[in-house]
Amino acid sequence: MKKRLLMLFLGIFLVTVQAFAQITPEKVISGTVTEGDLPLPGVTVKIKGTTIGTQTGSAGNYSIRAGQGQILVFSFLGTLSQERTVGAADVINVELKTDARSLDEVVVVGYGTQKKATLTGSISTINVKKVLEARPTTDIVRALQGAVPGLIITSSSGALGSSPNIRLRSISGSLNSGSAGAQPLILLDNVEISNLQMVNPDDIESISVLKDIASASIYGTRAAWGVILITSKTGKKGALNLINYSNNISFATPTNTPEMAPAAEGSEMALVAYRRTNPTLPRFGAVNMTVDDIAVQKMREWKSLYGKQNLSPEMVLGRDFEIRDGFLFFYREWDAGKEFMNKWSPQQKHDLSFSGGSDKISYNLGAGYLGQTGVLKVNPDKFDRYNLTLNVNADVKEWLSVRGKIRYANTLTTTPYSFFGAT
Repeated sequence: MKKRLLMLFLGIFLVTVQAFAQITPEKVISGTVTEGDLPLPGVTVKIKGTTIGTQTGSAGNYSIRAGQGQILVFSFLGTLSQERTVGAADVINVELKTDARSLDEVVVVGYGTQKKATLTGSISTINVKKVLEARPTTDIVRALQGAVPGLIITSSSGALGSSPNIRLRSISGSLNSGSAGAQPLILLDNVEISNLQMVNPDDIESISVLKDIASASIYGTRAAWGVILITSKTGKKGALNLINYSNNISFATPTNTPEMAPAAEGSEMALVAYRRTNPTLPRFGAVNMTVDDIAVQKMREWKSLYGKQNLSPEMVLGRDFEIRDGFLFFYREWDAGKEFMNKWSPQQKHDLSFSGGSDKISYNLGAGYLGQTGVLKVNPDKFDRYNLTLNVNADVKEWLSVRGKIRYANTLTTTPYSFFGAT
């Protein structure tokens, strides 16, 4: 009984294998894969459920051995995959359709909307409300100090209206390779600007900083040292008409002022230091004045006699200074900072904006003024900036949208005295 059951099982197994072999004969399947009227090279053609596959050539042609009843899968990046069952025909041609959803996986190089910032590797996005609106800043550059990792901002001058140096990750290069190193590319609404002092912080909607070389794939070699992307505020369709006004009136003063040494003590220290390398010389001179042992003693005498008196600013020969042995000696002690500079310097900033929109039109109009005054008492330095920004978006037809942006900036810098010299 046991032998009969075993023979019956083997008989059924053999019959099943023979039947399967009869419905899956292998043959060569060939054809062409196209996208519209164009042949599509590089398409993957694979037998479903196996690792057997091939790719189309430059003319979109392919060939593969497959059995009747098996399924061929045609796939290509950016298109919808298609399946074809192998039948009696030896030729299978396929036309692939574009898959719009998969385009999100493709990096498209070129200008576009501001979302292109997400295409590069190292990006920092600035919280405009926290960084700009919450601080009483007069320019964008100083507001970004400490707000972006890797963004280094240094000021070589404290002059009003001066633009600080900007560097990303301390990168330096052959272009613009002065003390500031290579500067990042600065774009305001996709238009390059050279000086951030021309931009009113109140007009800014968003700021993104692209910090690696990948940004060069979008903006070219000019962006090899990073990119700072700035977008301005625009109105919203269907929004209420709003009028906003803000101002900031403040006074600036140095947080720490170096304390100068008294005239006698400072001169004596300089004289001793000078004699370390020139022990035989009785005096030394600098800035059209001379110091020796007699001058130091007369400085102390002047302080004891006239130090507490309210003397006029006019210098008196014999009392405040003298000419001895053909050299000019000064004895009067005075504080240059107190004589020429104010302790506080005022500044004011005013911003006015109009925004709103209807179902088809949105607008934003902003105007700003910045006025700063320096610390000098006589003929002080000044900086005035005027900004005007207009953004308008309109849907003229269902198929036509029009947008316009106007930027106006005017700065006026007044300095008490400025010169350039060559050596």
